[in-house]
Amino acid sequence: MQMRGFGNPRSTFAAQYHIDIFAPPDRVWDWLSRVELWSEWRQDVSSSYWLQRDGQDRMLKWRLRGVLGFTGQVVRWRREKELAWDAVSYGARISHVIRIDGDFRRTLVDLEVEGRGGLLSVFLLRNAFRHQFHRSNEIWLGALKTKLEAGKDDGVAPPPSNRDNPFINNVKLPSERTGFES
Repeated sequence: MQMRGFGNPRSTFAAQYHIDIFAPPDRVWDWLSRVELWSEWRQDVSSSYWLQRDGQDRMLKWRLRGVLGFTGQVVRWRREKELAWDAVSYGARISHVIRIDGDFRRTLVDLEVEGRGGLLSVFLLRNAFRHQFHRSNEIWLGALKTKLEAGKDDGVAPPPSNRDNPFINNVKLPSERTGFES
């Protein structure tokens, strides 16, 4: 994963991240766009949900480590290509732009984040906020890469009919009694 500064020099916080994931764009999109599941696979997100159903002009909320809460509005929703939203937290305005490009084998994910105002205007709080936000973006993309490259194509939870036995869909190895068939 790479991070580089970008954007308006008057911005209080600006960063760009790149990560290459060994998974097709549709799977990457599925995990990024399923906001209600972020808290299941992102260790730094304590809650996340859509205020309405997903899509263009829709609202979402998420909370980092139970402390920083964000409310965002989707400004671009191009399925499997781009997802962008503008969010607010403690008066700070944070813009996220995620671009997805790839083929059936691998996907390049670019994340651009820019923030200004609110807490970011207070010198003593700016560095703490920027550090936490930078760390969160690294965790987010790292967790996404790990989730998709781990080879698990199942969901976060087993299907409703299998809740009593969550291991029912796992690969079964031959037992010692029957051995391998010839």
